[in-house]
Amino acid sequence: MSGRLPYFPHDSLFGTNLDADCAADVCELAAFLDDGGSFLLSDLRNDIEIGQDEYEDVDAHNRMSSEPIDAAVAVIESRQKILGGAYPFELDDAGSTLTYSGNLNWPRSAYLLSLVLSHLRALSPVLDTGNLQPSDAQVRELRDWFQKIAAPALAAELGGGLAWAFGHPRMDDLPFLRKLQEIWKEIDDGAVREEPPPGAPAQVKDDDIDVIAARPQPDGEPGFPIALAQVATGKGWASKSVRNHVQNVFFECWFVDRPASQVWSYHIIPFIIKAEVMRRQTLSLGHILHRLRLVRLLANAEQDVEGERIRSEGTEAFDHLILWLEAYRNDEAQDAT
Repeated sequence: MSGRLPYFPHDSLFGTNLDADCAADVCELAAFLDDGGSFLLSDLRNDIEIGQDEYEDVDAHNRMSSEPIDAAVAVIESRQKILGGAYPFELDDAGSTLTYSGNLNWPRSAYLLSLVLSHLRALSPVLDTGNLQPSDAQVRELRDWFQKIAAPALAAELGGGLAWAFGHPRMDDLPFLRKLQEIWKEIDDGAVREEPPPGAPAQVKDDDIDVIAARPQPDGEPGFPIALAQVATGKGWASKSVRNHVQNVFFECWFVDRPASQVWSYHIIPFIIKAEVMRRQTLSLGHILHRLRLVRLLANAEQDVEGERIRSEGTEAFDHLILWLEAYRNDEAQDAT
């Protein structure tokens, strides 16, 4: 094995606190960063065993040492099954070697971006080694790209249509209300105010709405899906729900005529959510597009944008992202933004 290795957080990979998703993430990052693009899962156990106290029970020691590998393999196999060719890694039949596939496209680059964002310093110690932690300027760029690539994904979630990267800073630098007016001229269901209402927030940037998507009907009549999404990439992602805001505040404040169409609230994140909390988080946050869902949608979105079934702002972010990922893997990312 050669190249740079992420930090293996023992507390999350061993014993009663074993986090299977973290174990899989570490293996993926190790394969991605390796010069040859591969990672032996036995190295996960070897690293964890370094510095561990001697076990009186050898059988217990062997069993516990294999648990991180077994957990990582189970998660990786599940991710492979869910994502198919959109997954940027391959696990051999023996479950012993994980290989980075390369050939970056929209879904694969989105997966790797999500992987890096999930382990920034405020969230995880995994990248706090060597030169793996992106600079503050790069983090701002990465989060901006994530917001932009979320736009075509949200359109794909609706089955096609239109999408805008509405969050601040906007690509066209339009003021909030002007941008909202332009968007709603195309959606054409409901009407945005000409001027801010009394009591509206001063110098509003995006009013917590980062992505807007809609799939208008060819007849031009109301009765089609509209989606408003919060994109969250920081530690407090679970506390940034816009569901109540969308349902009770946003349209009441900024519109003189609410859309007749149904409006859905979405939460778009680069993280993996544990199955046991997914129901509660959905009730709190609205529909959630986590890492795996986002990547699956982008596999469709890449084709739909090319086939003009989706028209979305922000797709040029993929070109920048792919270049950055290649530079990051080669330890040249300082010059890539």
